[in-house]
Amino acid sequence: MAKARRASASRKKSRGWLWLVIGLALGAGVMYGVQHFVYKDGKPFASLAKLFSTEKKPAERKDERPPQPEGERAAKPKLDFYTILPGETLLPEPKPDKDRKAARVEPVEKGVSYMLQAAAYAHLEDADRLKARLALNGLEAHIEKITAGDKGTHYRVRLGPYSRLEDLDATNGRLAQLGIKAMRLKVQKPPRP
Repeated sequence: MAKARRASASRKKSRGWLWLVIGLALGAGVMYGVQHFVYKDGKPFASLAKLFSTEKKPAERKDERPPQPEGERAAKPKLDFYTILPGETLLPEPKPDKDRKAARVEPVEKGVSYMLQAAAYAHLEDADRLKARLALNGLEAHIEKITAGDKGTHYRVRLGPYSRLEDLDATNGRLAQLGIKAMRLKVQKPPRP
């Protein structure tokens, strides 16, 4: 009698584990399907939007030209976003000194400060991510929001201002160690009232 009870309890436990495994497998399968369907092409809900869109598929459009072979395609324009505003000047890259013991000292210009622009992004999240990365490496950066005509709104990650080129170059060297090629800028200080 005790053996029958133990066998019955054992079967109930194994059924419980079986249902747990089946439930986890079904849940994982549903999550994979949703992930695959919803985040197709790295764009959330792109597949869902296509499913409910009234737009014709490319094969059904009559006004479009057929795709061109690789060799005949027009070259895509290369878009560089530098946005140098009035009062800013792009500085040339410093020349490497052969003799590092002889420190070069630049004369201090009045009414001028120096900035480093680490990057410019179309999305604030990307700029925040870089700012946080720089902060983790001991560099204080700030984000400037700018609107540049037809290019839209961009967020520039900048360091500075620096009063001396030596300070600018030292920080630029630290950025280079992080794999960031920054733009060196000379900025006119606004006149004080």
